[in-house]
Amino acid sequence: MAYSIDIDPDARDQIRALPSDGVAAFAEAMTVLSLVPKRGEPLNADNPEGGMYHLPFGDGRGLITYLLLTDQDQVHVLLVTWVSFE
Repeated sequence: MAYSIDIDPDARDQIRALPSDGVAAFAEAMTVLSLVPKRGEPLNADNPEGGMYHLPFGDGRGLITYLLLTDQDQVHVLLVTWVSFE
């Protein structure tokens, strides 16, 4: 079963700003989120069932923060962060 993915408008802007190697890594991470979204780690370790997760991508240079609604089979991408070492 695949989860539907909704991307917040601010996250879309962050995705557009990714470098080319970040775009490829992000695409791979989105495949993971659509198939096994619980692969990410809970954002709050004290509330692991709270629905908020983050998933590192791109050899740890990127981080996707998302809301998982398992009862609706939906993933809402809220924030995409990329660290540049320039």
